[in-house]
Amino acid sequence: MREIALGGGRVTPGVVRVGDTVRRPAKGNTPFVRILFAELAECGFDAAPRYLGRDEQGREMFAYVEGDVPDDLDPDFSDETLIAAARLIRRYHDATAGSTLAKGGEVVCHNDLSPCNFVFREGSPIAIIDFDSAAPGARSDDLGYALFLWLNLGTDGPPAREQARRITVFCGAYGIAEGIDMVETIANAISRNIQRLREQGRLVDVGWWQAQLHWVERNRVELTIG
Repeated sequence: MREIALGGGRVTPGVVRVGDTVRRPAKGNTPFVRILFAELAECGFDAAPRYLGRDEQGREMFAYVEGDVPDDLDPDFSDETLIAAARLIRRYHDATAGSTLAKGGEVVCHNDLSPCNFVFREGSPIAIIDFDSAAPGARSDDLGYALFLWLNLGTDGPPAREQARRITVFCGAYGIAEGIDMVETIANAISRNIQRLREQGRLVDVGWWQAQLHWVERNRVELTIG
């Protein structure tokens, strides 16, 4: 069957669609992700691609999830979209909370819960994709990064007071425990990504991320008042 290179989102090189399947090169984290998908399927979590094994070229095969994947971040997601995303992330975290893969952490973090790693239908996120960075961790690690990306916090998004309201909407839909400083959680997530970029030698990207961290720190008080 004909292979179609997949666009949309921030696609890993070599990912193609073949019929009703997606094929992608195996990576170092592939054995972990295989087990994760098997456990998600076993517990009835249907908002992730179904793992189908390997093809004749040794590529990982997944069932294709019909829908649209955003090309980039969007500062204008509606409250309804943010609520749907937060509830989907909560479902995913709850599904992994009892997994042996989460040993050493609360859940299995996705570690890149960007809108660009979600499949949308009619403007609403219905599935999570691209689990290459999945690993044990704390819910707050995933949430800080997800909030930053879904709300487009920083220099490219709405003013701080509006973002404070949106943080409240997102956290309310997820069901954040009281007493958690979400602005600090967001700042920590940005800081971790800056460190990761430096370790990868991607210094050209560090400046933008540093500017976003400065924006969050500068607007900390307004962002806290939801």
